[in-house]
Amino acid sequence: MTLRIKSPEKTDKISNLLDTFSGATLFGIKSTVREQVLVAQLVDSVRRIEYLNISSIRSQSASLHTPYSGSFQPLGGGAVMNKAGRTDDAYWLVYLATHFGKHKTDGWNLTEDFYGRFEQGGIWDWATASQDPSAIPRWFEDNYPHVTSIGRSRRFGNHRKYETLKPGPTGTGHALATYIEWVLGYGSHQKLITYAQSRVGQNPKDVFAFLYNDLQSVSRLGRLGKFDLLCNLSNLLIAPILADRPYIMGSTGPVDGAKLLFGNDLSVRELDNECAALATHLDVSPQVIEDALCNWQKSPEKYIYFKG
Repeated sequence: MTLRIKSPEKTDKISNLLDTFSGATLFGIKSTVREQVLVAQLVDSVRRIEYLNISSIRSQSASLHTPYSGSFQPLGGGAVMNKAGRTDDAYWLVYLATHFGKHKTDGWNLTEDFYGRFEQGGIWDWATASQDPSAIPRWFEDNYPHVTSIGRSRRFGNHRKYETLKPGPTGTGHALATYIEWVLGYGSHQKLITYAQSRVGQNPKDVFAFLYNDLQSVSRLGRLGKFDLLCNLSNLLIAPILADRPYIMGSTGPVDGAKLLFGNDLSVRELDNECAALATHLDVSPQVIEDALCNWQKSPEKYIYFKG
């Protein structure tokens, strides 16, 4: 099998470093084909992070965070807000983008429609939402038939496919309220970061770990939601944090990928440690390992491009 190489320099670097990894044996890439496919997935994952880094630097237009502007893109919009000094709004919009996710067909429609209050007037910006955390659950309860029956298709992203707009303790309204309450417990997003740094120091990886554990109080995020949220904030250069490990414990795809790569003899904690060591050796974010292994295990001998 011959793969079309998208980034020769990245491909060569990762291939060469894989060959010199001194951790656990990489049983899963004894086959040349499997190694080529894994490298291709690793390169794709690196490029996705680089895309967000570049988006953060280049995004300038307020239309990116303006609902129904025709250019709404909440991750880029969060970066624009952050550069404008609207820190709370930046974190909030990235959280909303993470909670709803990007659907492969509907794109950001669901995030845009919620943020724009389904064109009923006003927006759910941080100032409005944080005035009363219980307002959003009440709004969903009052408007549920309306928001699920009108207009365009709007669905949760693949990572968020078990979420619902239905009122109640497992619904979006309750989840968003718990996020707001979590932040307000510290006063603001910036005060949250300052508190985290006062507890664990300035190391971005230690702050990431603190926030990951502290997000336990936010409903409906789970392992993947917490990891995605913090990685998004990191990759968009909004929060001064860096992933410290891949956090595969509690996952399905990444654990399956790690077992395929390292074998079945290691515990999940040991697999997580080996994945972290591999990320360090390859000089990539642990998010790259988590993402690439999840995609690779779906098709280890035939390269398929996954949008993330």
